[in-house]
Amino acid sequence: MESRRKVMILDENILDVMEVEQSLQGGGGYEVVHLATPNGALSKIEYERPEILLIDVAMNRLNIDDLLGTLRASVDYDEMVIVAYSDMDADRLQQFCVDNEINGYFCKSMDVTQIGDFLDKFYEY
Repeated sequence: MESRRKVMILDENILDVMEVEQSLQGGGGYEVVHLATPNGALSKIEYERPEILLIDVAMNRLNIDDLLGTLRASVDYDEMVIVAYSDMDADRLQQFCVDNEINGYFCKSMDVTQIGDFLDKFYEY
């Protein structure tokens, strides 16, 4: 049986989550879990142990600095790929990723059917 990479989506917009989930599970072959509230985000990440965290960095009530700081401080998450997924314009989102050492970004305005191919690129050696 082929192993599928686990993606955790942290986003409060359920329509965006459903669209990404459908794309990743359909053609991408990913296992997808999600959380629609920042409450308990770290606990959910610890429980699920995703290989990829797709996170809306502008999510209401999410203290992104604390979450990223905690993840970066733990050796348990050294291999986890963090991808910002947001409505921000591409230039701002790219700069946010650079400033916060996030692996990459995918704007919500981009073609969501391409997200699986985008995530695959993090594992091409």
